[in-house]
Amino acid sequence: MTTQIIVMQEFRELGHNLFKGSVRTDIRCAEKNQITVHRYNKSNRRDLMLFYDLYIKTMEKVQAKYCISLPLIEDLLNDERNAELYLAHYNDKIVSGSIILKSKNNIFYWINASDSISLKFKPNHKVLSHIINEYSDMDYINLGFSHSDTLRQFKKTWGAKDFKYYVFEKLF
Repeated sequence: MTTQIIVMQEFRELGHNLFKGSVRTDIRCAEKNQITVHRYNKSNRRDLMLFYDLYIKTMEKVQAKYCISLPLIEDLLNDERNAELYLAHYNDKIVSGSIILKSKNNIFYWINASDSISLKFKPNHKVLSHIINEYSDMDYINLGFSHSDTLRQFKKTWGAKDFKYYVFEKLF
């Protein structure tokens, strides 16, 4: 299997030129449509509930085989050293969000969810761009395994490279 990883040294050297032109265009589209991104503040649980609703709808839409529980997400977000949630807003409404998991030198882009109707405003592009800029000093941003080739190709437009990884299963 493969995961797609952005080598941040390349981003530091090339900046947004690491991204394909279509990605840069979509980031500008989000900015033109006044998409803003804010880090989740755990004192505002309502935002988390709105994000989680988007997450459930997204998982249904993509026919995901798993769904992360709200208590697990809350537990992770209670310690900002481990995880953070970034939320995209359009007209004061949460339209997209991403949860990242953090280690000393790396970011794992773990969960993304979005409102299908607002996708034309490119909120996912704005969130990922924000995260990449925020963590430009890291070694890597791992965008994770893709459940479809379309998603894998999307990640590669951000300058991500395929890295092989192995999944081990216990056979009884």
